[in-house]
Amino acid sequence: MRRILTAGVILLLILLAAWQSHRLTSFRRSGMPEAYTGFSADTPPALTFVMAGLGGFRGIVSEVLWFRVSRLQEEGRYLELVQLADWIARLDPHASEAWTYNAWNLAYNVSIMMIRAEDRLRWVQNGVALLRDDALRFNPREARLYRELAWLYQNKIGDALDSAHLTYKLALAETMSPCVNPDGTVCGTPESRVRLATLRLDADRMSTLEHRFGPLDWRLAESHAVYWASQGLDYATGAERLMCRRGIYQPLILSVRRGRFSGDLTKKQWQTAPNLPLATATADFIEETLKEFPSKNATNMYINHLRISVQLFHNANDASRANEFYQRLLLALPPEYRRRPELEDIVVNRWRFEDEG
Repeated sequence: MRRILTAGVILLLILLAAWQSHRLTSFRRSGMPEAYTGFSADTPPALTFVMAGLGGFRGIVSEVLWFRVSRLQEEGRYLELVQLADWIARLDPHASEAWTYNAWNLAYNVSIMMIRAEDRLRWVQNGVALLRDDALRFNPREARLYRELAWLYQNKIGDALDSAHLTYKLALAETMSPCVNPDGTVCGTPESRVRLATLRLDADRMSTLEHRFGPLDWRLAESHAVYWASQGLDYATGAERLMCRRGIYQPLILSVRRGRFSGDLTKKQWQTAPNLPLATATADFIEETLKEFPSKNATNMYINHLRISVQLFHNANDASRANEFYQRLLLALPPEYRRRPELEDIVVNRWRFEDEG
């Protein structure tokens, strides 16, 4: 009788856990109806049982699978690792930490183990797709996921930390070329919109960003970083707002210096040039950030952006704009700053801002 009673209690607890899981899912759906689309057709039946039937016990299964992920990575069984990581995230699709860890693992840890640049590219693209196509489908209002995706574009693809970075850059530029005008700005034709939609990009939002900041070149990773971070800013609150704003102005600053593609894709030649029309809007956006989140680091970055802009406009023989940014730089210096530079000092790079506060 005692055994029967114990088994009955266990069964009752399992049923209660499943009922509670169903209630939580219904609550999430009511708050974000577009976020949860159910299970994909290729989800194995065993996993579907775990996800739908075990309720609160899914966390235990997830922990076991995490140990399996570590073993697969040690053994170099990367294809299995990708599939298993996807299942883990689907066990709790609203846990942003799992998605960001898996994407980071694929784009950084796994990709760097590949010898050929083409193989590395596939793993980086897998990391991007995991956040863009899956994580944001389940969590369309999770600002952190947008910011992490923006960082993948800015750091992994846009930077030169990886020896295969040119392969990543050229692949992105080739993918975007059919969707943009000759200067890299978004093309609004129906064909382009369809192509962009397959990449989860909204042509209208891209046009809005161009109207706000200037002619973004969508063949470059920095423009995509601006796109995703700005979308995250729409949902960000508290400290996450600052993180998303950084995710916007950092790639904008880089775009002013090298944000226009000037190479030749047909010859696989990568080359960039300054995108000076972005300079003013970038400075304005950093000023807005400083008003909301004042800090010495952001102030230093702002003044440094103004300094570089003076040099770039001078090199482009635009003395009027160079002087405009010079005057703006003088206004941005702290009142107690004693070593106020001359325009010539900035042009010839004899002056660097050092906070004396």
